[in-house]
Amino acid sequence: MIQSFLEIFHVINTQILIISILLFFVGYAIAPTAYYKKIKWLTAYPFFIIKLMDAFFKKKHHPLKIFFILFTLNTLSLFLNLISAWGILLPFIFVLYMGLNIGVVMYHSLEGKFYYIGLLNPVAILELPAAWLSITMAMQFSLQHYLNISFLPTISFLKYVDYFLYTIIPLLLLAGIIETILIVKNEKDNNAID
Repeated sequence: MIQSFLEIFHVINTQILIISILLFFVGYAIAPTAYYKKIKWLTAYPFFIIKLMDAFFKKKHHPLKIFFILFTLNTLSLFLNLISAWGILLPFIFVLYMGLNIGVVMYHSLEGKFYYIGLLNPVAILELPAAWLSITMAMQFSLQHYLNISFLPTISFLKYVDYFLYTIIPLLLLAGIIETILIVKNEKDNNAID
């Protein structure tokens, strides 16, 4: 387990990681325009997520239920990132769209205020690196598998799944715990004001 966790830092290609981060921020930068202009094909999914979140948080839920839902959704989303490796260009499209989706949700939640600074919160500081790592693994596998890029290590998809389990999952667990604590605290503060 510890070996797999440490191994990932030797396996991840820095240039591809930087590309995944840059593409994410391209999507994130496009989000406010897509939000304001209500470009349906770009904003349909994030608005669907916003509606689900609003409906879910209107009711009071047990902290374990909140944690389970957050952790499950985040894990499925990032595992889809990894599976996109089989689609040649899909990882590159996925990371752009991920930045756009998160951007639309953030822009809506923050009402346009502190849009970029809003990413400097304890949850995002854990979830974003997890997302970038998952998509970087997908990009690496796709480029190596389909284009046989020589500077990339030859790693099986199952080995990337192994890395996902030992690096991404712990980050998502920790992020889920922190996010659940913040949500429960926010609910208590709101109830105290009422």
